[in-house]
Amino acid sequence: MRLCLALACLILVGCAGPHSTGALWAQQNLDHELVIGRQPAAERIAHLHADELALADESLGAERARLGQVAQDCPGTTRQTLELSPGDRVRDAIRLRVGDDQPRQAAIAQLALADWRLRRAAATGEAHFCDEARQALAAPTASDGRSSDAAPTSSGDQLPTTDLLAGLGSATVTRDPGSAGVMTDQTASPGPSEMAAVSLALSDYALGYVDSVRARAPLPQYLAAVYGGTLIDVDSPPRLDIWLPEFSASAGTPEGMVDRLAPVLPQWEPDAIYAALRPV
Repeated sequence: MRLCLALACLILVGCAGPHSTGALWAQQNLDHELVIGRQPAAERIAHLHADELALADESLGAERARLGQVAQDCPGTTRQTLELSPGDRVRDAIRLRVGDDQPRQAAIAQLALADWRLRRAAATGEAHFCDEARQALAAPTASDGRSSDAAPTSSGDQLPTTDLLAGLGSATVTRDPGSAGVMTDQTASPGPSEMAAVSLALSDYALGYVDSVRARAPLPQYLAAVYGGTLIDVDSPPRLDIWLPEFSASAGTPEGMVDRLAPVLPQWEPDAIYAALRPV
């Protein structure tokens, strides 16, 4: 409910056009609210949801355009340090707006994958990342939300993603390690509702409703990296080679692991996986 109210406020704040006066905007907004207020509850909810999806589609288009522009000069002539994406927060906001809309969630995952590959290309100079990023931007998505450009794995190339994420353990992210504050404990969220609980914890922490989140990786590491905070009570870090013993040393690096895991974990930002795997 708090998230809906916050998003509704954002919608109302952003309704003024560039050529409208304050008084005209206020009158138009009042007329709009009166019309909505006379609708049955179900229609009001549907109307607000439609507004949310429209804003999400606008943000999706802007993010796709940004990445398409980056792809034109990929990999570039100057190598860049692999940094967090400026699109992380943008895509988080879109995810919260679209909720369980699977086609839009799949589109977000495609953009996140393309973003990761473009940054990998800029850091390494390897042109194949550019080609893979362009494929991710152009390719349709599968009905389950996974990247349709992810090649099938052979029998010796299976990634035990469930075991891997479980092996990362739990941690607490907090803005003030010296104060208990308001905490969300998300470590026991099971089954299909897990990502809904993740979204709620993310929005609560990002909006400042809670000061700390205790959760399984990679959520706390991602929150600390993107939204600020300190990690405490971190479980022992994993050994990457226990999942990919037969691959090259580069495949067992945090970056190499994200290259392989991001297409099969579309519910997570690649930066979330990277934040949990990289040395602190």
